[in-house]
Amino acid sequence: MKTSMLQQEQNKKTVVCTALLVAFILFTIFKTSFQSIDNTVNLWAATIHTDTATLLAKGIHYAFDTITIVAATIVIAGFLLIKGRKIQSLLLIAATGGNALLVAATKTITQVARPENQVLHNESFAYPSGHCAGAIILIGLLTYYAWLKWGNRQQTKMVLTTIFSLIVTFVSIDRIYLNVHWLSDVIGGCLLGMFWLSFCIIFYAHLKHDNSSEPQSVQQFE
Repeated sequence: MKTSMLQQEQNKKTVVCTALLVAFILFTIFKTSFQSIDNTVNLWAATIHTDTATLLAKGIHYAFDTITIVAATIVIAGFLLIKGRKIQSLLLIAATGGNALLVAATKTITQVARPENQVLHNESFAYPSGHCAGAIILIGLLTYYAWLKWGNRQQTKMVLTTIFSLIVTFVSIDRIYLNVHWLSDVIGGCLLGMFWLSFCIIFYAHLKHDNSSEPQSVQQFE
């Protein structure tokens, strides 16, 4: 009975993962249809800039740029490894690296130019937003790991999910506020990030099921 329930849960996760991938692909194909909305949001964002808000936005930008994400991943992965959570450590590194490759590949294929009025100049292609995808992967996996360790209470899960959602929301708004991305770049980055996060969670479940070296304290909360 328990095995059947776990299988059903995995099937649900697989359906969600597949749906997110299809949504990302379709959104990427029809991205040009959002050009008018992109322009409108971009011009509006330029009208709400203030010195204080821009300083805060720049802080968020650097907190979730590639260098910071990579550095945080290495430090956290090392900590997990020391704590004996080898699978979680390796998955975090693989997930971050895989996300970087997916973002880079999509940028190369689509070659979408960034807005000309960007506050922080960046010559790389715009679509999808690497900041959004990276934040979803790093914070999302850490949230999932926290679920496994402390998520036996529904209230705890709600708090962790809320924190994750707020961080992703702030990073997404930040990209638009600084005019470094179009709205569609942010949506695409979030879709890609959520797809890759769901894939990594499914992959982790398979690894944990097949690898008896994962600590029992993790397994009991799934």
